[in-house]
Amino acid sequence: MTFLRCISSALLLAISNAFADPIQDSVSNHYKAGWYPNVYENEGPLTCPKTCRAWTGWRAEGEQAPYDGIKRTYVCKSNNLDTIPSPADRDAWLYGNQFDDKTACFMGTPNEKTVVSERYYCLCVSNCSGPDLVIRTVYDPVWDSTTGESVIKIVVTNVGVSMSAATDARVYDPGTGASDVQPVAALAPGASAGVKFRLGYWVFDPDAELHFMVDYSHKVDECDENNNTAIYKKPG
Repeated sequence: MTFLRCISSALLLAISNAFADPIQDSVSNHYKAGWYPNVYENEGPLTCPKTCRAWTGWRAEGEQAPYDGIKRTYVCKSNNLDTIPSPADRDAWLYGNQFDDKTACFMGTPNEKTVVSERYYCLCVSNCSGPDLVIRTVYDPVWDSTTGESVIKIVVTNVGVSMSAATDARVYDPGTGASDVQPVAALAPGASAGVKFRLGYWVFDPDAELHFMVDYSHKVDECDENNNTAIYKKPG
């Protein structure tokens, strides 16, 4: 019975940590953090968790908020303008909350007025102390008539806080089983590199589905090993 209670306690602790505030209260740890707009490659408005995953692969700073049917609240900032103000325009900002799947930043004022905006920035955080590679962008494939190949380009970014080792990336077509592996240069923190793949046929036949993985050979010890993949799907 004691053993079962220990197992239950361990599971509860693991679950609570999985959904805990990324920046812990009353703890002096070093974090990498930044504000990112809730629009990525013309897609949006996004929630803060989706915003942070799209831009950096990090977590959105937030808390559990089990009241009035709301489970989570995330830190955002905006104003009541139609467009996102410049980050340098500090007087324009109000801090607020983005709740669950509601794609809006709710900001309170001293006169108890609530300002609501669908154009906002989210606070994204990472306690990563090493490199962390993500696939930032996948471009539409193009046809190289001189070689008879589909050319597919991606952009890989190191969103960690230290230099990554040189590694590789792979594209895989589940429809045909074809694949191509290309090198990825060592990247400084925040740096990006383009990677170009080639497949010996037109991938839009009729539709394209391509699976990508950076650090395919597992040469880099990353902060997060679960954010190395991307899937591209588009009808022909």
